[in-house]
Amino acid sequence: MSTTLTHSGLLANVRPFDLADILAKLRKQLGLRDEDISYVRWALRKVQREDFEPGRICAIWTSVARLADELGLSVRQINRIEARLSERTLICRTTMRNGRRFGVRASDGRITAASGINIAPLIDRAGELLDLISRQAAHAMELQAARYKANDLIKKIHGLDAPEALAAARAAFPRLRPSEVQSHDRLVQIIDALSAVLADFSVCSGRTVEAAASDNSARPDTKEENKTEICSRRQVKRKVPHTSPDQVILLASTGFHEVISLYADALSPGGPLTWQAMGLAARERAAMIGISGALWSNACDLLGEAQSVLCLLIADRNAERVGGFRVRDAASAFAGMVRAEARGKAVTSALLGELMQFSKGEGQACRQ
Repeated sequence: MSTTLTHSGLLANVRPFDLADILAKLRKQLGLRDEDISYVRWALRKVQREDFEPGRICAIWTSVARLADELGLSVRQINRIEARLSERTLICRTTMRNGRRFGVRASDGRITAASGINIAPLIDRAGELLDLISRQAAHAMELQAARYKANDLIKKIHGLDAPEALAAARAAFPRLRPSEVQSHDRLVQIIDALSAVLADFSVCSGRTVEAAASDNSARPDTKEENKTEICSRRQVKRKVPHTSPDQVILLASTGFHEVISLYADALSPGGPLTWQAMGLAARERAAMIGISGALWSNACDLLGEAQSVLCLLIADRNAERVGGFRVRDAASAFAGMVRAEARGKAVTSALLGELMQFSKGEGQACRQ
């Protein structure tokens, strides 16, 4: 039989061939195969652009035998592909009793009837599938962030140099490889367990160390000195940056800007830019420009994540510049800024102010 199944039209930001790309991104989640995606791409090439206008029929009626010949597959494979796509409500199959396929186009090019493969279900589900991709991306970002956190905890437990702590960590997480864990909930459990291990074995008493009494009378030491030994490393007083995430993205390098936008869209589509998205983006950008995970974690421990983001922002952007403030190696510049900030030198504020002035002048030059 023929069908007059029409569709609602493509979304404003979706092009016809984007439909195949959408399915390719969701291939595993939808249970599709490579040949299924190839079939859809082929079908999209056979229809006309006007077929995607709202209220029209978008279909092909090429015979199965010819389809198999053009795709280099067997007739049985074509039937299986169409069955899979139909079961997942991505196409609608309609044929005559004898299996014959046909279609009718009016003089204006509009399809008035078609017996074959109708693509309307895929067109109408484009919005739903795009939402699924966004949720998938957000889940991937959360999974990546949790893996980073678990790796940081494992490094800190190794740094305790305590076999008992490592044994306790392995009891909770035998292989100590967060990259192998695919479940976010499982990673949260692992992080909680590793955090407990780190807290239990991090002996930071903070008590005064008293020396043995001397036989000789000695004048008591009245100098106001700190005689407390603390096992944790010295922490720099963390600054709360006055710069907002929106200002950071305006000052960011081209590469950093793209990474920030990716994380922002995944974590809060259409919402305001957050420091959470900024922190995740900065960590990824740091790896892209040669900053090791250990150096980034060390910077965040010393300065706080937000201040580390600003150091990265300045080093990365200045690597793109020419002139006196240009840096040849962004990673080395970042490490130097972290060391300077750790010593109490407020280099970030000065360099950030200079970068703002430079960007302002650059913007004025573009307008002229």
